[in-house]
Formats: sequence, C-alpha cells, structure tokens
Amino acid sequence: MFQTAFKYYKSRNPPPSFEDVLLIGSDHPNLKPVRLGNIDGQCFTGLLSPSEWKVHELTSRPGLLVVANPFTAEAQRQWMTRSLADYPTPPNTTNQSGVGQLARDAVGSWWEQLQTIPTPAERRKFAKSLRWATLGYQYDWTNKLYDEARREPFPCELGALVRYVATTLGYDRFSPEAAIVNYYPAGATLAGHTDHSEDDQTAPLFSFSFGQPAVFLIGGTSREEHPDALLLRSGDIVVMTGASRLCYHAVPRVCIDAELPEGLGCSAARWAVLDAERPGAVQWGAAVEEYMQHSRININVRQVLRENQQTLQRSGLG
Repeated sequence: MFQTAFKYYKSRNPPPSFEDVLLIGSDHPNLKPVRLGNIDGQCFTGLLSPSEWKVHELTSRPGLLVVANPFTAEAQRQWMTRSLADYPTPPNTTNQSGVGQLARDAVGSWWEQLQTIPTPAERRKFAKSLRWATLGYQYDWTNKLYDEARREPFPCELGALVRYVATTLGYDRFSPEAAIVNYYPAGATLAGHTDHSEDDQTAPLFSFSFGQPAVFLIGGTSREEHPDALLLRSGDIVVMTGASRLCYHAVPRVCIDAELPEGLGCSAARWAVLDAERPGAVQWGAAVEEYMQHSRININVRQVLRENQQTLQRSGLG
C-alpha cells in the first residue's frame, strides 16, 4: 500500500491529483490543533512569536506534529544560504566527499565551484550533483551507523534553533546531535524508509523544509499500511514523536509551483519577495535565489544518544 501511493504521487504521466493531500496549517478534520504551553518566553530571531504558530497533530498518525511556516522570509533565506554555503564543507561529509575525479580535482567548495560556471544551464546541471550533507555525528550510509570517532561539532546556530522549537513544543530535553541535509532538485524523490540508527529512538525527529514544495508520505510501521500525504512548503516543520517516530515515510515528489493547483503553490511568495520585510533586511544573493527556484532543502535533526549517555558505546566500524 505504501509503495502504491509512492508510485501514484511520483507519476509524471498521468500526474497525480492533489485533492487528498493535506495542506499544513489548513482547517481539516485530520489535523487536530495543538495548544502550546510554553509561549511566554523570549522569541527566537527569525521566527514568529509562538502565539502565532499554527501547530497540528495528524489524527491518523498519533505523534506526527506539523507546524505551518513560522519563519520570516529573511530567516528562510538565511537558512537556505547556510545549507548551501556552509553545511556542505569539511569537516562535514557529503555525497561528493572523496569520490571520483571531481572531488580530487576540486578547488574550493561545491558552492564556490558552482559560482564559477558561466551559463545557467550548466550551473543547474552541476547544482544537482550535491544530494546530502551530514552534520554533527557523521552518518555511515553503507553500514547505517553513527560512529563516535566521526563526531563533529554540531552547528551552533542550528542547534539553537532546534532547541528553541523543541522546547516550545514541549520537548525541552531534546539534544540536537546529528543532522542530514538533503538537497532535492525538482523531480527528485526519497524512497520509503524508517529512521532507526539512533541509540535513542524515543527522542523526536525535527524536519525543516525550505524552497520548492514537496509531497510527504507518512505511513505506519509496515509498508502494508496506506500512508497519508501532506504538502510541505517552504518554512514548514514536521516533528515525528511518539508512535510516529518509527513510521515509514517518503518524499515521492518535489514540485515547482507551476505543477500545483492554484492556491497551493505559494512557496516562492514566502521566501523570494523582499517587499514585506522589515527595514534593514539584507539583500539575498542572486545565486541562492537561482538555486532555490528549482530545488528543495530539507534539514532533518536527530538526537543520537540516550539521555545522560555521553558517547556511543561503539567506536569505529571494524
């Protein structure tokens, strides 16, 4: 059932209908409003006041929390820029780290190399070469393990953001220790999977979306369960807690606004327009804007260790 839904939303010809796709923040019977208890503290720079957040729980998937974009447009651009210019650099690992002639001959980071390409068509082609970067605990994709010997410092600004969101949602003991940043060109997919490599599989997962919209599928603990489909737009946050923490999930479709029904494809208006920004907003780099017109970035943050656990019990992969 999960794979059937995945193929349906992935299909290009014929394209899928979006009538059963839930829009985060909308008034829908399957989205139960969540009342926040911790909203009296200081606001986080770049986020709306928690009193303005639209937080819901998916009734069919207990523990699956969704927050409709709480970011200012300026803050979204800052997180996009960090994801492109800062996170895919050493000591973080990417899908290009040490692989092939490109990596051996590279001068400068992936982002710096991208700026040297003269034509838009060639830049867009090269841009698609970056697919993921890992932060904090580096993830071994072959063995599906974290390794204490490859624990790098977690980015301070991202850690502060996640801790603030976690505390606001009632998870004040959450510790951000690892993240995977996924880079999706329009048309890319992420197959159905569960996240179970962390020692603490009870701590929530925090997922931040930026850029072009995507269809997100969330199922059950078996591939035989039919999943729910949600539309993630720029700035939206998904938090997998409780029973939803080990559920199958996937991204069968990354869209551009033109593919979506009228009224759904509004992501660009939420991060590419400066007119509504407060005075003093920093101009956004044209290169970042060009990249995001055809791409989605997802930052998925996890707690690896159990509470009061200082290190992984294993070190090294041998």
